[in-house]
Amino acid sequence: MSLFKTYAGLSRDIYYLCLARTINSTGDFVFSLITLVLTLQMGMNVVSAGIFVSMAALISGPGVLLGGYLSDVMGKKTIIVIGQLLSAIMIISCSFWSGTLTVGYLLIAVMFFISITRPAYNALIIQLCTEEKERKSAFSLMYLGANLGIAIGPLIAGFFIKDHVNIVFISIGTVFLISTFIIINQVKIGTRKELASTNSEHAGQQRSSQPPSPLFRLLLKNPLVAFFIVVSFLNYFIYMQYSFSLPLQMNHSFGENGAAYYGSVMTINAISVIILTTVILSATRKLTALNSIATGALFYGIGFGALNLLGTFPHFSIVALSTVLWTIGEILVQTNINLYIASRVPDTHQGRFNGLLLFVGCLGYTLSPYLTGIFIKSMDMESVWIIILAVSLFYGLSMIILWYIEKSSTRRNEMKPLDHSKSI
Repeated sequence: MSLFKTYAGLSRDIYYLCLARTINSTGDFVFSLITLVLTLQMGMNVVSAGIFVSMAALISGPGVLLGGYLSDVMGKKTIIVIGQLLSAIMIISCSFWSGTLTVGYLLIAVMFFISITRPAYNALIIQLCTEEKERKSAFSLMYLGANLGIAIGPLIAGFFIKDHVNIVFISIGTVFLISTFIIINQVKIGTRKELASTNSEHAGQQRSSQPPSPLFRLLLKNPLVAFFIVVSFLNYFIYMQYSFSLPLQMNHSFGENGAAYYGSVMTINAISVIILTTVILSATRKLTALNSIATGALFYGIGFGALNLLGTFPHFSIVALSTVLWTIGEILVQTNINLYIASRVPDTHQGRFNGLLLFVGCLGYTLSPYLTGIFIKSMDMESVWIIILAVSLFYGLSMIILWYIEKSSTRRNEMKPLDHSKSI
C-alpha cells in the first residue's frame, strides 16, 4: 500500500478528474463497438464494416486538432463537458435506430466528439498541476484509471452486445453522463487560476486571429518541441503492433489457437498495467520525461524484438514474457509523453500542442498497419520484429539526443551571465 503514497498530495480536482476519466473509459470502446454492432447485429460483411471503422479512425485526427484549439479558446473543462454530453446524446440515440445503418454513422460521430475531449483532458491536468513531479503522478493515475475502465467496460458489455445491444447503448450514454456530472460539480478551477486561464486564453484567441498561426510560430521558435512531436510518430507506430502484427504472429505461430493466445496476451497486458503502473512511477520519479521515454523505447524494442524467437522456439512463454516487457515500455512512454510538452509550451497553447501530438498519434496508428503489412509481405513474419526493434532503438536514441541537446543548451545559458560579468 505504500506504493499508492505515490499518488498522495495531488489536488482534490485531479482525483475527481481521474475518477471521471475512469468511469468514462468503461464506455470508451466505441471503436470496437462499431465493428461488433455492424457485423453481429446487422450481419454486415467484414469489408463494409471495415470502411466504417476506417472512417471513425480518420475523423479522430481532425477531432483532436479541433479539440485542442477549442480547449485553448473556450476552456479545457468546457470542451470536456460539451464533448461528453454530445457523445452521450449520440450514443443513447443509437438505441432508437437499432438495427439500421444510422447506428454506424452515429457511432462515427461519437468517436469524433470523444476525440475532441482528449487534448482537453491532458491540458486540464497540466493546468491543475504546477510541478513536473505532480504532473507525472497525475498522468500516471489518469492512465491507470483509464486502463481499469477499458478492461471492465468491454467485459461487462460482452454479455449483452449480441441480444441486448440497446442496453449497451443506454449504459454507455449513462456512463458518459455520470462522468460529465462529476466534472461539472467536482472539478473546480481555483478563482485565481481560472482568472489567469481566462486571460491567457483570451490573449491566445486574439493572437490566433492574426496570420500566421501562433501555433506554427511557436513551433518555429521551439524546434526541439517540434522535433519531439514529429519523432513521437514512432511511438504510436511501434505501439500499434500489439493490435496488428501481434495477432498475425499468434495465428502464424499457433495456428487455430492463435485467437485464444492473443486473448491471453491482452489479459497479461491489462494485468501488467494495473499491477506495474504504480511500481514503475515510484521507481522512475527522479527520471526526466525524456529519459523515461527513452527507457520505455528500450523496453518496447526488447519486448517486441523477443517475438523474433518464435521462429525457432514457438512457445507461449516467450510471448508472455514479451508482453510484460513491452507493457513496461507502454507505461513508461504513455505516462511521460505529455510531460515534455507541458513544461515547454505556454498555457495559452497547451490544448493545441496536445492536439497536435494526438494528431501525430492518429497518423501513427493509421499508417502503422499499412507499412508493417508491406514489411510482412516482403519478408517472413518473425523478421518484422527485428525492424520494430531497430525502430524502437532509434526512437530511444532520439530522446537521448534531445535530452543531451537541452542539457547542453541549459549549461550554455547558465554560463552566459558569468562570461558577461567578466567582460565588464
